[in-house]
Amino acid sequence: MNLYLFGINHKTSDVSERERFIINESAQIFLENYLKEKFPNAIESFFGISTCNRTEFFFTAMNDITDKVFYAIKHALDIDQIPDSHFYSYSNDDAFIHMCKVASGIDSQVIGEQEIFGQFKDAYKTADELGLINYGLRLYVDKTLEISKKIRTSTKIGINPLSVSGLTLNLVRKIFENPENQKVLIIGAGEMAKLIIETLYKSGIKDISAINRSIKIINISENFNVLPLPLSAAHKALEEADIIIASATTSIPIIGKGAVESALTARKNKPMLFIDLAVPRNIESEIKSLEQVYLFSIDDIEKITKDNFGERLAEAEKASNLIVDEVRQANEKILNKIRMGLVKNNLQDLLESFSKEDISKLKNGLLDDSSLTNIFINKAHESGSLELVQNIKSTETHVIKKIVKGLIQDA
Repeated sequence: MNLYLFGINHKTSDVSERERFIINESAQIFLENYLKEKFPNAIESFFGISTCNRTEFFFTAMNDITDKVFYAIKHALDIDQIPDSHFYSYSNDDAFIHMCKVASGIDSQVIGEQEIFGQFKDAYKTADELGLINYGLRLYVDKTLEISKKIRTSTKIGINPLSVSGLTLNLVRKIFENPENQKVLIIGAGEMAKLIIETLYKSGIKDISAINRSIKIINISENFNVLPLPLSAAHKALEEADIIIASATTSIPIIGKGAVESALTARKNKPMLFIDLAVPRNIESEIKSLEQVYLFSIDDIEKITKDNFGERLAEAEKASNLIVDEVRQANEKILNKIRMGLVKNNLQDLLESFSKEDISKLKNGLLDDSSLTNIFINKAHESGSLELVQNIKSTETHVIKKIVKGLIQDA
């Protein structure tokens, strides 16, 4: 089993394509059953991550089915219309390196952004809780998280940290000379919404309201919190808002052109700024054609705000070199652990076919290392699996004895 990944991001596709390729919890549950049926015993484990600027699918599998997995998932998730050329794929060392770059934030649209590390951990945790993560992929992810933390502390990629919420504030300041005098409406109540409200509040913008499907208090500080209104209040909320920032999780737009047209009429055509950070998008793109309406998507943010770009780019290059070195040192150890885990499973399976006499000899330590290994090789031949035979032959005899001793003691 080897490590593979494929995906699309802000470099290869625009938001209209990325919002169609989403791997959330329900998609992973569906894919688990679908892939088990399509590729029985060929895929060890997998998980997917979807953020505002990427969707990627990480998996460990046999090396002769990766293209088949790619096309099967494209078909299963109904994204055949996205050209193959808009996807990228990596395997083995390159996949490991890319995973580290993603988790550390140096492959993000906003280089060095902080949110991706938590998003990566959460995506992995969700898949783990669903029972999708097995030994090999777990080793890669655990090491990726370790390397990413090291990158944040050993380079300046985390100095003057930028975030989507921070860049959103920068955009607001570019549009409004005195943003603290504007009324802000937040769509959504998740972690991103909370970060945006916190950033705006700390900058002096206090007139903030929100709408959301569920009513839950967004606590910012002891002195400030926001209680979202229900979606049914969206029309009235739009009429009063100068700045609308959307980050809700939804499969269809929450704000449509008709609602914005009505709000403009009530506002006597007072300008409105819309910032849609969600993927899939919360706001219909057609509103961009309306007079006095300014709409920016997540793809516009980095193009408009270039703060510390040169410094971040230089630190990203240093971080990339460190990642390559770390991966080279770690990968051989990981592969060896995976191979030893596989050998252990192989030996455990073979032990079930041992006679009571052989088990007794093993328990009493009457077999030397070489004799013990030969017994397992003969059993492997009887199973008809050449791969199993090779796994045992390529393992040193004293290692075989150590593993078998542990298995018998645990039995």
